[in-house]
Amino acid sequence: MRAYKFSKSFYVVVILVVPLVLVVVKNLYHERTIQIQKVNLLLIRRSIGLYAEQNCKFPDSLDELNEYGSKFRDEIAWYCHPEEAITRNSTEHSVLDGTGGLYYDPNNGDLKLNLTKPLKSYWIFYFGKKRNDVPADW
Repeated sequence: MRAYKFSKSFYVVVILVVPLVLVVVKNLYHERTIQIQKVNLLLIRRSIGLYAEQNCKFPDSLDELNEYGSKFRDEIAWYCHPEEAITRNSTEHSVLDGTGGLYYDPNNGDLKLNLTKPLKSYWIFYFGKKRNDVPADW
């Protein structure tokens, strides 16, 4: 019995196509991650606004916001899930220093991603249209 031999051109095609497919799939994953992160920021900001409306002050931390929201899960739609999806860092920072996680200012309820460089510096092989966006500006 004779084994089937692939031609050299088949190997060249595989070597060129497989990495290209991987880059395309990875870019689709990054686009989805960006969408999820933007919605997450919107929902956390709404939760901060709801907390401030009910308590006449902004929460001291996102942990306090979560604890407060857990008391009303059946009555009020609380959306706070404080994590940052780009670098998978859920640390809360009081200084916008670019180390990942979320920046939260309890004085004015300002919430931002603690990522101060363009997306291309976090995702080297991301070539989408948001490549030059700075996540802290969202």
